[in-house]
Amino acid sequence: MPILANRVRRPELPARTFPEFIRMRFEPFERVSYLQLLVAALMFVGYFVFCHLQVVGFGIVFNTITGVPYEYAIFAFLLLLLLTSLGGFWSVAATDTLNAVLILVGLAFGTWAVLAATGGFGNILDTIATTTAPINEGGEPLEPGILLTPAGTFGWSVLMGIFMANAVGASVAPHWIARFLAPKNSKAAVLQMMWALVALIPIFACLIIIGLGAKALLPSLPEGRTTDYIMPLIVQSHAPAFVGAMTLIALLAAAVSTANSMLLNCGTSIYYDIFRQLNPDREFDDAAATRHLRLAVLGLGFVAVISAIKPPLLLAMGFTYVYGAFGAAFMWPVWLGLFWKRMNRAGAYTGIVVGAAVFIAAKVGGSANAFAWGAAFSLVATLIAVYLTPRPPKEAWEPYFEPQVSASTRAVALRIRRENDPTIKADAA
Repeated sequence: MPILANRVRRPELPARTFPEFIRMRFEPFERVSYLQLLVAALMFVGYFVFCHLQVVGFGIVFNTITGVPYEYAIFAFLLLLLLTSLGGFWSVAATDTLNAVLILVGLAFGTWAVLAATGGFGNILDTIATTTAPINEGGEPLEPGILLTPAGTFGWSVLMGIFMANAVGASVAPHWIARFLAPKNSKAAVLQMMWALVALIPIFACLIIIGLGAKALLPSLPEGRTTDYIMPLIVQSHAPAFVGAMTLIALLAAAVSTANSMLLNCGTSIYYDIFRQLNPDREFDDAAATRHLRLAVLGLGFVAVISAIKPPLLLAMGFTYVYGAFGAAFMWPVWLGLFWKRMNRAGAYTGIVVGAAVFIAAKVGGSANAFAWGAAFSLVATLIAVYLTPRPPKEAWEPYFEPQVSASTRAVALRIRRENDPTIKADAA
């Protein structure tokens, strides 16, 4: 990710969204970029699934705290969504900062509570090394020691599929690319990414301890409860009231923080990358844009809540599917587009369509590593398309490879930026 961040943020006039980045790299001369529309549509589907999953997580925790039935608890999310829709980007930036602190503090409290209740990490390992308790009461017993084997209950093929989707696939997830584009220069983009990775280490260390300790404290979940309920059930039963409250607040903060940013990604894709692209001759002003974007976010949030009434079986796997699909579709257009001048629009179209289609087909067919299939077929199709079609114009690749770009390249980038940015129009005039 730091390598990508450095390259993506290199241009003097960087794109503002991931679909616009794809357009500037592969279709800089198209007035209506169908590649930008395709990418925005895929982004919308993926991030709507993300929003759906976060609403489900919010409902599970809110139900645990209040006792309000899950089907009603999820509607409380709409109240928090008002903050996002009214405040926009700055509300997400401010609440994400607060939520990050709440997550770190809350998980630290939760880890302490689990270690105190179990007698320490050594006792946790001793317990799960011998337990055969099924995941749910009345289910199939586990093999002794399987929870401490490298592949766990997943098996190697599934585990590698999850890893590749969440690691390699996530590296080109549109919301990460958008974050790389936001800082003032490439150095800031790299440092932002490095510090984000450092901050994630203690968060995941706490999650691992809580997850293992939960199995020791609650060998089998009540019938009808999925593993998504483990943390709320554990902190409610085994932590002091204040500690449990802080941990549950951390879970709520994580759900709300992610849902807010994903809803903004959805709304931006619909409004800037689809609606405005389809109406190139229409005049837009800032006030109307803000109003339309707020309505889009509110509408999408309401639909996400309705869709979450019947949740999936395991939230974490939903994230894996989306990251896998993003990786299969966007991996080669992004990586080859940033490090290979020959990469062109035909390769981008082919790689995106083939990668997404093969991933979906492999997942429907029951493949344990649909990402690997999608990425492999996408690479082959991309290379064939690139070598069978003309080289891209220098205006497409020059900003990402040369420290100083030509006047024609800068003019193309400026034209694309002017289309949706009134400030740049005024300055240019």
